[in-house]
Amino acid sequence: MTGKAASGSRPPTSGSRPATGGSRPAGGGSRPLSAVVGGYYRDIDRRDVTAALSRFAPDAVYRRPGYDAFVGVQAISAFYRDRRVISDGRHDLESIIEDADTVAVRGSFRGVSHGGHALAVRFADFWRFSGLLVIERDTYFDAAAV
Repeated sequence: MTGKAASGSRPPTSGSRPATGGSRPAGGGSRPLSAVVGGYYRDIDRRDVTAALSRFAPDAVYRRPGYDAFVGVQAISAFYRDRRVISDGRHDLESIIEDADTVAVRGSFRGVSHGGHALAVRFADFWRFSGLLVIERDTYFDAAAV
C-alpha cells in the first residue's frame, strides 16, 4: 500500500507527516480518511459508541479475533454494548497510513475490563472506506486479550 503516513513519536519519513496532539492523527486537510479514523478512536475512548459508529456505513463489516464477523452497524453496536470486554481505556496511535480508500493503523491500548482487570495490548487496524464511510474494519492483536 502506498500513501501518506503519520507517526506519533517517530520522526517523519519521506512522504509522512507527524500527528498532532501527542499520538493522535492530524485532522482534515489532505488526509480525510485518517481524520475519520482518528475521530472514531477519540469517541470510543470517551465511550461514545453512537458517535464512533456514525462513521460506519449501515452494512459495514467488522472482523476481530475470537468473534464471527459483525455485519451491519446494528451488529457492531450490539458488540460494543453487550460483548466487548473493555470497560474503559485509551488507544495510542503510533502510525497511520492512508491510501485512496484504505487506512492502516498501528497502536496500543491500555485500559480495564468490566471485571476490573488491567488490559494492555498492541493492535493493528485496517479500515476500508466508501466515500467517508467505513465499509470494512479488520482488527488484529498481539495477544488474545481483548
